[in-house]
Amino acid sequence: MAEIVAGVAMSHSPMIMTNEAGGGEKGKRFLNTVADMKKWLEDIGTDVIVLISDDHFNSYFYDHMPSFTIGIDRCEGWGDWQIPEYQIPVQQELAKHVLDTGLANNVDFAFSMRMKVDHGHTQAIHFLNPDLKIPVVPIAVNTAAPPLPTMDRCFQVGEVVRKAIESWESDKKVAIVASGGISHWVPIPKIDSKKPEDQELIKVLTNGRQEIEQLDEYLNTRKTRVTSLKSGPVNEEWDREFLRLITEKDYQALRQWGPDFIEENGGNGGQEIHNWLVLLGILQGLEPEVACYEPIPEWVTGMGVVKFHKV
Repeated sequence: MAEIVAGVAMSHSPMIMTNEAGGGEKGKRFLNTVADMKKWLEDIGTDVIVLISDDHFNSYFYDHMPSFTIGIDRCEGWGDWQIPEYQIPVQQELAKHVLDTGLANNVDFAFSMRMKVDHGHTQAIHFLNPDLKIPVVPIAVNTAAPPLPTMDRCFQVGEVVRKAIESWESDKKVAIVASGGISHWVPIPKIDSKKPEDQELIKVLTNGRQEIEQLDEYLNTRKTRVTSLKSGPVNEEWDREFLRLITEKDYQALRQWGPDFIEENGGNGGQEIHNWLVLLGILQGLEPEVACYEPIPEWVTGMGVVKFHKV
């Protein structure tokens, strides 16, 4: 049977691609740690990466918003934030086995035979698997469009993914990567905002990409909203508490965190820790170790890396 050999949970930020130098020494330490994770995954002979992240209103909108989506055939990147439009190799056998195992265990994944992913997934590819040597099973979690799946549900989904991997009739070594978070505030309006300046973007979020008349204008507006930020708030105390609970394996506490608590303390972007909960559900048998944490307002995010290794 297949073996789960490692895990990496890591923050992502578009600002790494557009303002790497702005991260200063803290940014260098984060990127050096990520480079170490890449080498580690290679050294232990990783054959497959299960990659969990989210979409930032590029593939999914309020016209159709699945909680959990798995790619089972083709997968490509949007090419946003100066990241290549990767043609990501999918480990189709495992992906389909995860889908089937979910269906047999009361987890109904949405699935795609032509999945498109944005920087949530492709930044992890860029830093950990840029040559695309390791095939991927891409999973997307809704962390952007409330109502969100609960943290507990994310953990449960992870448990089913673990069951699928461990029952896969293969001798492959599987690593789990989750990309997203920790604390950050994203300049995307709430869907029920009444502010006049938000209405055009809300119209797009509601109706979906196919109804965007001026796609380039929309994408430029989205990009400008982010790149205009020279710094953003980071809640270091909350980030460190989140990481403490992980290192102490107090996953039960994290499973009880609600969306209002997360947004109040970690921002709307902090909802990306839902991706980490899927990973935690998979990796209960591995030992977590904080490899790096840096609060980087210039990247508008609390930047963390947690390494999960076998005892």
